[in-house]
Amino acid sequence: MRTLTDYPELDKVFYELAESYKNALGVNFVGLYIQGSLAIGDFDLTSDVDFEVIINRELTLEERDTIQKIHTSFRNRESRWVQHLEYSFFPLPKFREHSSRYEHGKINDSEERKLWYFDNGARTMEKSDHDNTLVVRWEVREKGITVLGPNPKTLIGPITPDELRREIKEFHVGWTPGFIAHPDSWENRFYQVFFVLHFSRALQDLEEGRITSKKEAMKWAKKNLDPKWYDLIDYSWNERKDEHISIHQPANHERWVETVEFAKYALEKVKEFET
Repeated sequence: MRTLTDYPELDKVFYELAESYKNALGVNFVGLYIQGSLAIGDFDLTSDVDFEVIINRELTLEERDTIQKIHTSFRNRESRWVQHLEYSFFPLPKFREHSSRYEHGKINDSEERKLWYFDNGARTMEKSDHDNTLVVRWEVREKGITVLGPNPKTLIGPITPDELRREIKEFHVGWTPGFIAHPDSWENRFYQVFFVLHFSRALQDLEEGRITSKKEAMKWAKKNLDPKWYDLIDYSWNERKDEHISIHQPANHERWVETVEFAKYALEKVKEFET
């Protein structure tokens, strides 16, 4: 069995899931592809287990019932690797579209863009456009790890650097002001770290026209951003090394205030970027 990740038990879960969905969906199954931090290269034990199941057409009600049973059987296992599965069933015609969630700084949450989706650790499937982005398409095509199925580069054409840049800019112009205006609901130890590394990565991705890892972004930010943020970036990176970091732990309030200020700084840098 080909090694997929640095975690043999997780590889086993991936292979079993892929076979289960292939057997359940038959000719509707195209492939299962690891994306997110496992593919980009900065996965740790605080990360989601992100992947996509590519299918030929929309799921029928019967297929959805079968998928729910399969997911539940895996989710009930006594294994850490099934506690943070996050994935969508992506019909190939939609996957091939260069479709973005944000347009002109506004969210496009139309029903036709939504996919059947299991959120991080969720037990039940829901409709969501969470994965219907150019970023996910780029990750699957350029960095995705094939568990079962054809080479992902045969499924979709290239996403250009400028297409990625436009999506990243539109997302942050559309989403970040709301966070800055109402940050209190996010104030915890996990999201303090997440946002510093997220905004650092967004700025590097805009600059380079590709999706980078948080580790890359941390190093890039310390070379390219205002030095006044370097201490906050170092603090956040060191916090991230604690695999027990949680949304249920309070943030250091002074660091949280700095993080919101960093978000304001990042948003202005995003707005300045020409796409």
